[in-house]
Amino acid sequence: MILTIRQAAEMLSISVSTLRALVRAGEIAYVPRGVGTVRQHMGFDPADIEDFIKRSKKRLVPSGEPTRAPAPGSFLANRAARLAAKAARKTQK
Repeated sequence: MILTIRQAAEMLSISVSTLRALVRAGEIAYVPRGVGTVRQHMGFDPADIEDFIKRSKKRLVPSGEPTRAPAPGSFLANRAARLAAKAARKTQK
């Protein structure tokens, strides 16, 4: 079964214009339908939509890799030190 552009956009929870932009960028394949003169009609294979979803998944921390402490002197290390000092001051009160 071929999905219409609206059905594919709903499946991805995005707007039709965003889906068209993804097609223009080559992120999602489409099946040409009809003989549109101004705007080509597009159909979408559900397998292509599922493939796009799989390729688009992101992880903040890759599985299997331990998280690292921030490097000394880096922004995150300085922030952690400031937050620790602030927490220490609160407990002293």
